[in-house]
Amino acid sequence: MMMEGAGFDVIDLGINCDVDKYLAALEEHKPDIFGMSALLTTTMPYMKVVIDSMVEQGIRDDYTVLVGGAPLNEQFAEAVGADSYCRDAAVAVETAKSYMARKHNQART
Repeated sequence: MMMEGAGFDVIDLGINCDVDKYLAALEEHKPDIFGMSALLTTTMPYMKVVIDSMVEQGIRDDYTVLVGGAPLNEQFAEAVGADSYCRDAAVAVETAKSYMARKHNQART
């Protein structure tokens, strides 16, 4: 909701998605930013599975990957190959805005 409120178009895939669902959504929607969140520590390792699958498909560098959720931290985000850790939705909005501003500025040069 916060991302949408900040003007971002959001494709919500729901919970407990498998890798194929993520990859299909990335292919279909071609987002600038791909975000995943985890509420439980048991779901955290799957973020690495998804990011590793993106690497295997050769598409990881096509997206800015943000991860967040209560059990995560910056070290975890780095370990799984995400671009940024967002401790809450407000930080996710500001981080996404920052990435988009950089992308816009790079496109202009």
